[in-house]
Amino acid sequence: MAKKRPLVVIGVTGSIAAFKIGNVLTHLRDHVDVVVAMTEAAQQFVGPQTFLALTGNPVVTSLWEPTHTKPKHIDLADELDLLLVAPATANILAKAATGICDDAVSTLLVSVLPQERPVLFAPAMNTRMWQHPATRANCETLIKRGYRFVDPESGDLACGWSGQGRLAEPQVIAKSVLKLLKLDAPRRRGVE
Repeated sequence: MAKKRPLVVIGVTGSIAAFKIGNVLTHLRDHVDVVVAMTEAAQQFVGPQTFLALTGNPVVTSLWEPTHTKPKHIDLADELDLLLVAPATANILAKAATGICDDAVSTLLVSVLPQERPVLFAPAMNTRMWQHPATRANCETLIKRGYRFVDPESGDLACGWSGQGRLAEPQVIAKSVLKLLKLDAPRRRGVE
């Protein structure tokens, strides 16, 4: 009997960096099963069909999708081994820090206790937004509660600015996920 693979749920939120999540999936899919949940804003950047094709699993886009058992966010919270929110916008960090649940990703976040299963944020936003006192306070609150972070990198941003706020490289995010799951780091031809 084949060993069950860990399940990673990726919550994709409304950032131009959402297009990089396909690359994160390529680094993860040999090691874990993946289900993607998306906010409405994320769907303005990447369509659910992209993640369906890359994962082979239906994409959660709404709290109102019919299910045959419990609500989908509760089913996923029960089944997942790790929740990754990438890209994590200032908006989703604020929702997570204050417990606001008004879409599929924020409701899933409040359905998973970081003491029971790892929850990892990979933020992406404008430098000012990342440095804003409210965002910094929200990150500190989340860290105190046991949430983990892959900090954004410095460099050129989509808005034309340069500074810290760019989504970490896909292989860095994947490596962090696999480390939290205690799995070997992905090895791809020509990539260390």
